[in-house]
Amino acid sequence: MPSPENIVKVGTFLYDDSVLRDVCISFSPIRFGTGDYEDLPEIVEDVVVDTYYVFFGSTTGRGSYTAGGGGYPSLAEAVANVEARPGFGKTFQWSAQAYEI
Repeated sequence: MPSPENIVKVGTFLYDDSVLRDVCISFSPIRFGTGDYEDLPEIVEDVVVDTYYVFFGSTTGRGSYTAGGGGYPSLAEAVANVEARPGFGKTFQWSAQAYEI
């Protein structure tokens, strides 16, 4: 789950149009591998490369991220992925708070 010092963007949306849920994007200098020997060699091992990970908050309480949404090579791609997710609709919004990496 994301370390607070690595979070670069945060937002919220209504899950099922009723439960306020958090979303954040976290920066890491590592793209984490799967560790699964059956996967392709290029994704099994960790790689030193800037990666932006998406995390979703719990539906039972704020401030706890319980689900991952994948890793992306740029902040713009991570943002685009979050904004394009079905079900967010007009309830999704990014926080005005600025984050820097």
